[in-house]
Amino acid sequence: MLRFQQLTYAFTITLFLFLTPNLTIGQNLPIRYATLELFTNTPCPICGSQNPGMFSRLEGYEGKYHLISFYPGIPYSSCIFYKANIPENTTRLHFYSQVFGTPTVALNGLSFKSSSGVTKAVLDTITGQTSWLNVHVDETTGNTRSVNIALSDHVGNSISTGRLFAVIVEREIMYNAPNGETIHHNVFRKFLGPVDGEDVDMSSGLATKSYQYTVDPTWQPDQTYVIAWLMDPATKKIYNSGTQFDPDITATHDVNQTENVLNIYPNPSDEEVHVTLPEIGLNTTLRVYDVSGRLFLQKKLSGTSESTFNVASWPAGIYLAEATFHGKKWSRKFQVGK
Repeated sequence: MLRFQQLTYAFTITLFLFLTPNLTIGQNLPIRYATLELFTNTPCPICGSQNPGMFSRLEGYEGKYHLISFYPGIPYSSCIFYKANIPENTTRLHFYSQVFGTPTVALNGLSFKSSSGVTKAVLDTITGQTSWLNVHVDETTGNTRSVNIALSDHVGNSISTGRLFAVIVEREIMYNAPNGETIHHNVFRKFLGPVDGEDVDMSSGLATKSYQYTVDPTWQPDQTYVIAWLMDPATKKIYNSGTQFDPDITATHDVNQTENVLNIYPNPSDEEVHVTLPEIGLNTTLRVYDVSGRLFLQKKLSGTSESTFNVASWPAGIYLAEATFHGKKWSRKFQVGK
């Protein structure tokens, strides 16, 4: 009987996460960031003539795209960024059969153009859209960093499996390259996890992945961060990408409180979580479940509308907080990130 109740509650939570208006209302769907992979080379004169124009055009699309610059060592193996990580730059070159030389830009994993071919008209077609998928990246600071990537399906039943990639980049490097370029943007440094990505199960609509990395002494710590994206393993289409600098869609939704919703902050959190109830009740019970229906917390709230609990030891993921009082029920999902 207990097992049946657990399965029933897990099913109820799944329905809540997929059917709650916070996840399905069209205007609240996540931004679909255009994901650009630039394959370039610092001694390459064509790259030096085309890349600055593309970066200039991208200035009008801030907050609408994510860029990773790979350096595959063609046509010149003397490229310093290629020599910094030869195996992984080379592997990413061979990931796409359509990349024969530099500069080539892969747009969302589907179309391929030279840097000069990434025109304003092209950028207009791949930006300003929404996605069923949100890629939330939470990253600590310092030399040794923890990264938590949370994937959430805001429509429901969109895919069963996707392939997750995560890379470390340097936002801006000043370097007088042989081809005349002086500023190099989002320079690829290293993959987190397998170079060919790793499959994640999206059948529940939620998935999380955690990594750790150490900032190399040759990198600029204040310029170093992670970009993550989820891709179709068959077509290589990129569903969406994310960084720690993107607006938190969960926090945005918290502004639109309704009477049956708890207020939870910070969201996401990896330490303490604060919960505020719409009403005060002497016999209010607060419970927190994970997406499988497992009970993580149960506590009585006596005469107070606020509660705080520590989640530092909890596994990273999505949780559901629920408070009940004399037949009333308030609930909200939140994320624990490491």
